[in-house]
Amino acid sequence: MENAEHKAARFDIANLLGWFECELAKESNTGSPIDARRELIRALAAFSGISENQIKESLEAINERETK
Repeated sequence: MENAEHKAARFDIANLLGWFECELAKESNTGSPIDARRELIRALAAFSGISENQIKESLEAINERETK
């Protein structure tokens, strides 16, 4: 059974992802999307147990498919 802290964290993560979507839609941001991507990769690696390199390789493969 999930405790209250985990439930709150999951709720916050979902809201943060939505917030990122809003920021990505803006014409300009004060921060660097490159820095944000790096930190998101780190966070996903820590949360999922998948290595940062594996995540980067997966992103590269997706990008290659999208550009074809």
